Amino acid sequence: MNLKIKIQKGITKMAFKYNERVMFHGNQRLLIAKLDSATAYSDVVFGTGLVSVSNMKDDSNITNFPADDVPDHATISGAQLLKGTINFMQLDPDVRVKFFGQEETANGKGFASVGVYPQRVVQYATLGTKRDGTRALMVTVYPSMSVTSKPSKQTTTDSADKPTAVNWEAAVQASGSDYYKTKSGRKSAEFEYIFYGEDVDKTLDYIDKGGIILPDFVPGTTTVPASATATRGPGG
Repeated sequence: MNLKIKIQKGITKMAFKYNERVMFHGNQRLLIAKLDSATAYSDVVFGTGLVSVSNMKDDSNITNFPADDVPDHATISGAQLLKGTINFMQLDPDVRVKFFGQEETANGKGFASVGVYPQRVVQYATLGTKRDGTRALMVTVYPSMSVTSKPSKQTTTDSADKPTAVNWEAAVQASGSDYYKTKSGRKSAEFEYIFYGEDVDKTLDYIDKGGIILPDFVPGTTTVPASATATRGPGG
C-alpha cells in the first residue's frame, strides 16, 4: 500500500492507497501423504469430510540473552512447533490408518486407536477471489504433521429443532522438514502458496490428481510423480 499526496488549490491532502483486495474462504481437497524427499512423496490419501484445521499456534521457545543493559542483546528461537486441532465430519478407513494410526479390529468391522501416530505431509486448498473477479487459490502445506491424541467425538440425541452431526476432533502438531525450505534455506512448519488467474485451474488440476505442492512446484509444468499412488475413501 502507498500514500499518494494530492495538492488542490494550495491544500495538501494525503490519499491512502490500498493494495488490491482479495478474500479467501473455506477448505477443501485435503491430501495426506508420506514425504520421501524434496522431490518425491508417496501413499497419497484423498481426505473426505475435513471441517477445520484450527488454532495452529507456535509452541517453540524464544530466549532473550541480555548484555550491555540491553534485555534482548541476542534472541534465539527454538525449532518451530505448531500445535492445534483438526476436525472431521467423516473418517474414512485410509485416513484412520495412515494418518490417525488406527488399526483394524479383529472382526474387520471397525478401527481402534493404538497410540501410534505417523508423520505425514498434510495439504488443503482454500479458494478466493480478488475484487476485480480474478480467481485466487491458497494452498496450505504442513510438511510434517502428526496426531498427538486419538480422535474424540461427541454425540447428542437428535431433536426436531436442532439435529446434530458427529464430528471427530484430534490434537495435532506440525514441525519443519529438511525437504521444505524457504528461498533463504530456512525450515518452517507451515507454508502458504498463493496462485491467481490461470494458475488456479492448473494447480487445482494437479491437486485433483493427487499432487502435493512441493517447494519447486510450477503450475502447468510440474507433474505428479509416479511414486504418488493415491487412494480415495473406502476401497481406494
